[in-house]
Amino acid sequence: MTQATEPYGWAGEPTMEHWSRVTNDQARVTFGMIVVVHEAFRTAGDTLTQDEAEALERALRAKFEKQIGVIHNSYFCSRERGGVALVESATSGWELHTALNCSDADLVKLEADCRASVDQARDMLPGPQIKTLVEALYSAMTRVLLAADLLRDAGADRAAIVATAQKEVTLATTRVQAAIQRQARFIYFQGALVGTVATAVLIVLVGVASTQFWPGLLNTPGLVAASLFGALGAVVSIFQRMSKGTLILDFNTSVRHLRALGGFRPLVGAIFGAVAQFALTAGTINATLGLFALAGFGAGFSERFATDMIERAGQVIAKLPH
Repeated sequence: MTQATEPYGWAGEPTMEHWSRVTNDQARVTFGMIVVVHEAFRTAGDTLTQDEAEALERALRAKFEKQIGVIHNSYFCSRERGGVALVESATSGWELHTALNCSDADLVKLEADCRASVDQARDMLPGPQIKTLVEALYSAMTRVLLAADLLRDAGADRAAIVATAQKEVTLATTRVQAAIQRQARFIYFQGALVGTVATAVLIVLVGVASTQFWPGLLNTPGLVAASLFGALGAVVSIFQRMSKGTLILDFNTSVRHLRALGGFRPLVGAIFGAVAQFALTAGTINATLGLFALAGFGAGFSERFATDMIERAGQVIAKLPH
């Protein structure tokens, strides 16, 4: 196998197991393998082993970049087996590759939080926004790795070290969640606009049917006005909550579900508007068309205070198996 490793800068007898990953064209290379070999280089007791580890790490990185993507930045623990890489993949964009062999459960959880935030950002955000956020998570992950090294010191203040790492990760993940929430609101509002058009068409069809089949039973102009303004009231309500930052959406659901839920919101507003019109008609008030429209708008605008059923439906859908 010596001849097989010569093209990768190692002419000696290979002794490390991951050489097979380099020489086998079909084998996959992971960042975790690079971390293992980097640790072997760091802990090598002789120059020969160190040289082999250096050559193997270089070969693994080259194959990793060929298979996965370019490593723009990387950081490794100096006393633990751990590392993080900021990778730009040609197929999936910016990625964060991590490996941490640490017994501290809090640090392991922070690593998982960083990786989960990257996955959420890649699922919800357009490409240009992802790079900055992944870089922030990379920076936070380096602080987690540093904490793992510091905990190896005898008498280390574990609480302070972990708290500092948690603060860095929290800042980065909060940025990601804020960006995702903005994107989720935009998608939701897109659905609401499309839903408004569809609801308006439905209201017109109901009005035509009412005129032809139930002319003596329903106040068709009042019903159409109340329903239409109920739908518009729901859209205005969404826009107001977006501008104030109080529209909180469950972004764990898919983009398709978010858009669909936004599309149903005007329909719910129209239904509340129709109910308001029926209530006025059934009462003793001699309502005008303007009053029907005003009542419908108020009902559509305020239906979120009654049930907030759209957000609850989103949470239920997010929990269903896909």
